[in-house]
Amino acid sequence: MSYPINFWYGIRPEYVSYERVAEAAEAGFTVIECRYDTKTNKQVLLWCEQLGLRAYVWDDRMATAIAGAEGWQAALDDMIADYKDYPALDRFFIKDEPVEAHFPMLARIANYFHTHHPDADFYVNLLPNVAVPGGKANSDAHIAQYLEMVKPSLLSYDHYCLCKTETTAQELYAGGLREARVSQECRARNNTHDKVYAEHNRPDYYDNLEQIRAHAKGAGIPWMIIILLVEHWGYRYLCEAELRWEVFTALAYGSSQISYFTYWTPGVGHDEPWSYHHGIIESDGTRGEKYPIVKQINSEIQALMGEIGTAQSLAVFHTGEERDSLPVLFSPFGGIEKITGGRFVAGFFEGGYLMLANKDFHSEAFAKIETEKALYKFSKSRGTWDEMSRTPDGAYTVHLHAGDGELLRAE
Repeated sequence: MSYPINFWYGIRPEYVSYERVAEAAEAGFTVIECRYDTKTNKQVLLWCEQLGLRAYVWDDRMATAIAGAEGWQAALDDMIADYKDYPALDRFFIKDEPVEAHFPMLARIANYFHTHHPDADFYVNLLPNVAVPGGKANSDAHIAQYLEMVKPSLLSYDHYCLCKTETTAQELYAGGLREARVSQECRARNNTHDKVYAEHNRPDYYDNLEQIRAHAKGAGIPWMIIILLVEHWGYRYLCEAELRWEVFTALAYGSSQISYFTYWTPGVGHDEPWSYHHGIIESDGTRGEKYPIVKQINSEIQALMGEIGTAQSLAVFHTGEERDSLPVLFSPFGGIEKITGGRFVAGFFEGGYLMLANKDFHSEAFAKIETEKALYKFSKSRGTWDEMSRTPDGAYTVHLHAGDGELLRAE
């Protein structure tokens, strides 16, 4: 079974066709967003079935259930009955980024699913820990309350931390800051040609991974993170290494699925603060520069996660300096005595697997691993395991490109 990879803001209604759905499959997506009228949704589900894809479906009748209007139960019954014979249906979308005031509504709908339609499923995506009501201090309670009230089969959230902040050339230089990438399209649309931006990597990203992993493990359910891809608002124009960093840190933490924001680029009608640029598919329907990058990353994900399979995440450690408070510094685990040479996330899985992610998305790193066990490295390009050779001091060295990850196995 393939590792689930999906996206937000899918194929626009005026472009939707079999060829466009096939294009998403070609890029390595296994689940797509299906958000059209009921007739089009059903057609897209048929195409998904032919292409071996699944879909998250939004149907307007869900809005009736959300509002709690008279007859909302019958609306859900009709909606679920309409799609029950479509094998490509994965689940129904309810709401993105709810606050706690929405939880009773979500619980009401979820309970109706659990009680009357246990074979159907639903999807909700949570806010990041920095955006929940009450702030980060309330994030654990926020997640726990959601899980207790809604009882989802999948815990999903987003946390976009790769930001930009306006500065001056003098401050950029004097502070030793990195200049943030900003696309020419973004500058032109928002008349910011003369502005200077510095990279700002918002904290609490790893803390959020720690929280979601712990809550999902406690609830006994899988979890998904949404990967920032599109340039918008205060988020910068990402390079491949930054995308890889998002993906491979999530995999090292044991994510069960990933999603990208966005697939299609929202159009020119969106101005600041929601001015979007350079999604996987451009707003005019052409393939963007991120299309081949994401296609390659998705192919690597399938190869790596195909090896790990159903092996459970056992532990996650960090090496090097870290400003977030929850990550655990590395200590000997699974026969690995020491990992040095950079800032890494080390995710251990059943079967002796170790997913190592480079936390530096600007520079390559060479991880030195000390262990009495034999170490094997999985080749993402060839799909084979290679036994590694020890260096003269008896250790192993693993090369990681900026933001990249590698899968190892200790025996």
